[in-house]
Amino acid sequence: MKIFPAIDIKDKKCVRLLKGDFDNQTTYDQSPYDQALKYKEAGLSNLHMVDLDGALSGELVNLEIIKDIIKKLDVSIEIGGGIRSIDKIHAYMDIGVDKVILGSAAIKAPDFLRQACEIFEGKIALGLDAKNGKKVQIKQQSLI
Repeated sequence: MKIFPAIDIKDKKCVRLLKGDFDNQTTYDQSPYDQALKYKEAGLSNLHMVDLDGALSGELVNLEIIKDIIKKLDVSIEIGGGIRSIDKIHAYMDIGVDKVILGSAAIKAPDFLRQACEIFEGKIALGLDAKNGKKVQIKQQSLI
């Protein structure tokens, strides 16, 4: 079994959202790098990271933070948040990210998902949020 502790980044800080609500967040004193270091020192070498700024903007806001963690700590990272183009996937792969998690963009543009899976075989994951255990949610909209 692989354990992936999570680090969510917003405004260059570690945060935790309550039920995905950006208006209801807890901000931690620990920097994303320092938190990743704690996980590494505890023997965990896989990280699940989400660029919440990227999820809001569609840009790779925290790319340098993630690059620094990979370079200095030699950990395996799966990353999500605002990844809406092949170029953004390339940017993450170029810094050594192991897997990219696509969310709403993959649902809204199935051809993007298909193309990403073909280009980056074995490196794409699909992250979906459900409400009430049965409806896929994209930015407060129910899809199924």
